[in-house]
Amino acid sequence: MKNKKLVLSAVLVLILVFGCLAAVKAYGFVMDKYHFLRDTLALIDARTNKVQQYDLDYSWVKDNVLVAHAFGGKGSKTYTNSLEAFEYNYGLGHRIFEVDFDLSEDLVTICSHDEDYWRYMSHHEDDGMEYSYENFKNSPLFDDYTPLDHKDIIDLLCKYPDIYIITDTKHSDKIKVYQQFSQIVDAAKKADPSVLDRIIPQIYTKEMLDYVMDVHPFKSVIFTLYQIQWEAEDIASFCVESGVRYLTISQDMLDEESAKLFESMRILTAVHTLDDEKEARAFLDQGVDMIYTNFLLPEQFETEENND
Repeated sequence: MKNKKLVLSAVLVLILVFGCLAAVKAYGFVMDKYHFLRDTLALIDARTNKVQQYDLDYSWVKDNVLVAHAFGGKGSKTYTNSLEAFEYNYGLGHRIFEVDFDLSEDLVTICSHDEDYWRYMSHHEDDGMEYSYENFKNSPLFDDYTPLDHKDIIDLLCKYPDIYIITDTKHSDKIKVYQQFSQIVDAAKKADPSVLDRIIPQIYTKEMLDYVMDVHPFKSVIFTLYQIQWEAEDIASFCVESGVRYLTISQDMLDEESAKLFESMRILTAVHTLDDEKEARAFLDQGVDMIYTNFLLPEQFETEENND
């Protein structure tokens, strides 16, 4: 009887072993045959356990040194994000433009740095006028500058196929990110979806990367650091894990040690906002790749561009 029990136990063990081997083999077959399932499981694992990595393209950087801040300055005026500022600075040779976006009180994406500065530029500081889309669009800035919205930006991208727009949307919470970028993406899809390849979102937190990419898989993303406390090693690690290889840093926060670390890890850097040529050249000599500016001219840096 004892031997019979031992035989039965051995048989059960063999059944379990061969059953497990068959299950493993079957799983491997399914994963190989239906590779999309394997890839999906890998994606779920990546999003659950670590930063999701994106395949991003920064080829647009190599031919440009300057970013025209808020469409660049015109005369003595800055931060207008206006049609006139764009046309003027495009004529000067700028091709990379940063644009401020805000939400009006009725939740339309407009090209505005913030409500207070809009009131100053449009002479509505003391009249209590609502910060609505209609009031914004119908209030010239400094009397002569045309205010723009997200649809106007898409129209410019359609009209000028050699420009790139870097977004400065201010907000990083999920709902406002969705509101702003879904409006931008919807407008582009109605006009010409290909222009989305020339829209470069700036993110302000690590979490915002997924928020933006869930709206649309943009080809390029910038991590701008002015809204957070950061350590160079931590940011560099996030860049490597996520695929975001471009950082924008305020000029007073980028030290030589951090610059060397980012450069050694092939992470592009830009500083904002500089209007002094000597200071800009010092940062470029330090390894910085791009300069956000109001008034510097592309022709001042043609030598740097041609040597890249």
